[in-house]
Amino acid sequence: MYKRLSIVFVFFVLSVSIKAITLNAELFDYNEEKVAAEFSELNLLESMLIENPDLSLSDIAFRFPQYAYLLEDKEVLPFGNTQVAAPGNIPSFWWAFSFSFVGSYFIYGAVAGPIAVAIVYFNTDKNKPETKKAIYGCLTGTVLGLGIRYVVSNL
Repeated sequence: MYKRLSIVFVFFVLSVSIKAITLNAELFDYNEEKVAAEFSELNLLESMLIENPDLSLSDIAFRFPQYAYLLEDKEVLPFGNTQVAAPGNIPSFWWAFSFSFVGSYFIYGAVAGPIAVAIVYFNTDKNKPETKKAIYGCLTGTVLGLGIRYVVSNL
């Protein structure tokens, strides 16, 4: 039992560290000229707003069309995330993946994954794209959990 649990733990630690290494590789790469150009545009916008405090949003959007998307009333979420659907603010894929992985590794008959998909389905008011992400997470977690279980049991 401890051997299986330690293999799962090592797998997760390695996967997280590999992800961290790939994310940190490009963390400090930037183009200084592009940053300076962006700040010069922002400085121009700031000086215009200081000189003309009664400007409307449409005037600002007309003079600086590259910033028009910032002036809309829509909520902008980072990294293209449109919705975090699963309970606990966990993305749908990872919610279903974690349940199905643990379920298929430790429980005979992996029913935890489909239960997680059902939770996402009803929690998002039957949102099809989020449910699709949860189904992909369920399938991936089930295959991975059963694969690791098979390898560990044959050691």
